[in-house]
Amino acid sequence: MTTPRRRLPAKSAPRTYASVEDLMKGEGLGDKVQQAYAQLVQDTCVTDGLTRLRRRSKLTQADIAKRLGVTQAAVSKIESGRDETLTLAIISAYATGSRQRINLSFGKPLTHVEAVKQHAFGLRHHLEALASLAHKDEAIAKDITGFFHEASLNIDQIVAHCRERLPKNPKVEVRMQTHLEPGEPVSR
Repeated sequence: MTTPRRRLPAKSAPRTYASVEDLMKGEGLGDKVQQAYAQLVQDTCVTDGLTRLRRRSKLTQADIAKRLGVTQAAVSKIESGRDETLTLAIISAYATGSRQRINLSFGKPLTHVEAVKQHAFGLRHHLEALASLAHKDEAIAKDITGFFHEASLNIDQIVAHCRERLPKNPKVEVRMQTHLEPGEPVSR
């Protein structure tokens, strides 16, 4: 007499997710886990940025460590740590070591209007510097003049494209009030 075989439970196919957020939703993780993850993201914003900067520069941890004059383990500790452990010196060293630029902003985010104005004033500053530079050499002046023409066209195209995205035919209500004198006829 043969004994019946016991069937093992079927294994489900592994799930893959495009992001941690998708994983949390797909697995139905609770609010506490989601809040803890959100806090971790906030606490590691700059360290994650340094890691992305190094990778974009096609540098290994050993490469950046050599440029910073520290060990690879020290770089690993920086990149896996929290923002509160970073110093401006470390951030500056990453910018120098990766030969990239890092901008930090503190405080409330700019509104769209404030950001556009800030960029406009920045553009003016750099365009004025180029115009001054153009006075120093005729060949440079020719190149800068060509650049000004190209930049002007690009800016005009950007503004025109964005203007097209505005609502069409905004409704405008026009009213006119007059005060009639007593006994004055109403004309139509």
